Amino acid sequence: MKVGISVYSGDCYTIRANMEYIDMASSFGVTRLFTSFNVAMGNRLAFDEVVHIVKYAKSKDMDVMVDVSPEAFKLVGADIVDLGPFYQMGVSAIRCDYGFDAQAIAVMSSNAAGIDIVINASTATAGWVEEIIRAGGKVENIRACHNFYPRPYTGLSKGFFAEKTAMLKSYGLEVAAFIPSQAGKRGPLYEGLPTIEDHRVKSPVLAAKDLAYSGMVDAVYFGDAYASYEELKGILSVDPHVVELEVQIFEGISDIEREILFLSHHLNRMDASEYVIRSSISRSKAISPISPFNCIARDSNVITIDNEKMGRYMGELQIVKRPLPRDHRVNVVGKVDDSNGFLLDYIGPGTKFKLIRKDG
Repeated sequence: MKVGISVYSGDCYTIRANMEYIDMASSFGVTRLFTSFNVAMGNRLAFDEVVHIVKYAKSKDMDVMVDVSPEAFKLVGADIVDLGPFYQMGVSAIRCDYGFDAQAIAVMSSNAAGIDIVINASTATAGWVEEIIRAGGKVENIRACHNFYPRPYTGLSKGFFAEKTAMLKSYGLEVAAFIPSQAGKRGPLYEGLPTIEDHRVKSPVLAAKDLAYSGMVDAVYFGDAYASYEELKGILSVDPHVVELEVQIFEGISDIEREILFLSHHLNRMDASEYVIRSSISRSKAISPISPFNCIARDSNVITIDNEKMGRYMGELQIVKRPLPRDHRVNVVGKVDDSNGFLLDYIGPGTKFKLIRKDG
């Protein structure tokens, strides 16, 4: 999954601050940048600042996507047949939010400059995509990117997001989405710029994990500016192929139990249970006896390790999906942090997962 940032012009965003943000992100391995000509329309200075942003990001080998409108085309001297002026700036992709019909999208998808055309993933329909294709659109040069939603309670539901994204992916389109920063929010509301409403108050790492583990998106962008050092590092560390869970560990567990908990990774069994997630590799790590400890009723999301009274199952780590009764052969050693509980839905048969201790 590719990672991007967003950068804007205006009083709150100086050229120097934008360049420093791009430098930091680029040094971490961020490869994409989003900005908008639309928010700068009517302000020549702000427009020129966007051009500067684009050129500077391109000098850092970033893939630069810009929001455009027919008015922006006029200002830069481009038209649907000739996207050369955008290419000269360093634009990699233009996001056509409004003002362009299917015929225009189809024509632009064959542009000689090699610029990708990005459609609005949040509003696109299968009928419209079919219309673009019938008009000669080259899907290999077309991407899709969802909106972000500044106003609380207006973001997409997960179900609607999944439906739209699956439809677009069925045509072979790359799909991108936005997540909010909790460190640096963009005005005028300063309440986050997520695609999915449920992500608005989540940490960006959790939002990125939600998107990455779903396998639905190819790229995720911070909608807000500026994301913090910690936030950027956090989402760049997300591995789409290993579900990482923050956990709380109960006091009094043994060293061998701690070692089992924090193996480099676990692997859910292929013959998955509806009651528990079972690590298929943890038993082999039980090289010394595990004594009974904290053998209490098992609530959803608790983590257990079988003790010596379970015989050959000693050392098996499980995450409980449904409440289970007390068992004197099963030690309750911790729990998945409440904020991470929803990620358990992404652990299916054969899924790799990793447990990390929650800070604090």
